[in-house]
Amino acid sequence: MVLALAIAGVVLAAGVSFGAAPIVGTADNMYSAPTYTIDQGEVAQLQVTGSTHNATAHPAGPDGKALFRSPTISGGQTAAVDGTQYLTAGNYTFFCTIHPSTMQATLTVTNSGTPVARPHADLSLKSKKLSKAVKKGLLVGVTTNTTVDGATLTAMLGKAVIGRVTVSLAAGPQVELVKLNKAGKSKLRARSTAKVTVTANVPFGSPATAKGKLS
Repeated sequence: MVLALAIAGVVLAAGVSFGAAPIVGTADNMYSAPTYTIDQGEVAQLQVTGSTHNATAHPAGPDGKALFRSPTISGGQTAAVDGTQYLTAGNYTFFCTIHPSTMQATLTVTNSGTPVARPHADLSLKSKKLSKAVKKGLLVGVTTNTTVDGATLTAMLGKAVIGRVTVSLAAGPQVELVKLNKAGKSKLRARSTAKVTVTANVPFGSPATAKGKLS
């Protein structure tokens, strides 16, 4: 229940409206209707009257996860189906991952309203000194078009992950620190120069990448 309320709070803080008619998961492990309708820019709601359910899109979004998704909740609870605020007009199928054989439905997004812009990030590698990176980590410049919760920054040397951090980002420019793992520090110590790649995985948005050279 706390998670569901927290997600709803984040969505409301972003100034997004909720859809009027909720998706309802019933005690007999069915959705209450084959089709639900929202306007563009709205966040659909999942209301569970019995059992335990979620609402998860079949198609994947730009982040590689379900295009929209709710937390799994139990009878008497309501949660936001996050991601629907970014949808353009059309029909989108979804299901319950707990009861996939009996719970399938379609979300119809009308031509009314305006979709919310998807989260987007631009990255730059601020660190230049290899010795400083080993001691303190990598400084990464991040500029986002909106607040982002749960963005993951991953630093790589070739195919090896040398550092990773999950952060909440404010809208606009900021600098984040990616501390290196033990293996990453060891790999960099053995080099006089290193080409590093940092990738940001942004929930509901496309990944962003920056490359830089340490010396």
